[in-house]
Amino acid sequence: MSRIFLLLLALLPAPAVSRVVDVHSDIRIARSGELSVAERITLEVDDRQPHSVLLRELRGAVTVGDVIRNGYPEPWVLEPWSDGARLRIGKPGEALPHGRHTYQIAYRSDGQVRFLDRHDELQWRLGPAERVTVEIVLPVSVPAREIKADAGKDAQSFVRDGRAAFRSMRAIAPHEEVAVVVRFPKNVVERPRIDRRGLLAVLVLLGLAAAALYRLKVLSAR
Repeated sequence: MSRIFLLLLALLPAPAVSRVVDVHSDIRIARSGELSVAERITLEVDDRQPHSVLLRELRGAVTVGDVIRNGYPEPWVLEPWSDGARLRIGKPGEALPHGRHTYQIAYRSDGQVRFLDRHDELQWRLGPAERVTVEIVLPVSVPAREIKADAGKDAQSFVRDGRAAFRSMRAIAPHEEVAVVVRFPKNVVERPRIDRRGLLAVLVLLGLAAAALYRLKVLSAR
């Protein structure tokens, strides 16, 4: 699951802090299962606790397109992290001006759709932010009655043909595990096929390794 963190230049004893006001994620699922994600993150920066770098933890195999702050390209670095990547946005040691800042992030992510026995699903983590909205669009038109959205008690869900939307009912604090799930029929997304050439290469290598071990055993027995 993905998370957002703020890196502060100094942790000062001040009553107000930089905060994540709003997060919106627009997620489009391709037939291949790859996600095209466009996110909008709005920060309110307090100069008594200046914000330096925004960290966005992303799941799956990730390719980043654009990172924009207030309409202009923002420097970023993609780092390995757990089961995905960590997107580090901004210049370390350089504080943002006091006030509101809006980030727009576009990236692609693969390997997040779960293929189950009776249906397939995508799980998405909300926030953290004071307000969170998510819209998930399927690759083909699917009747609303065949789409199931599970938002739990912390969010509302809305289902239309081919898509599901979620809205948080309260502020989501950092490190909270609040997730929503959209379930849809089989074959809406193509299940990944086994790479036969890759499998054959692995089998060949295993065969060569077995032959080498057998030869070593024979030679040592003489």
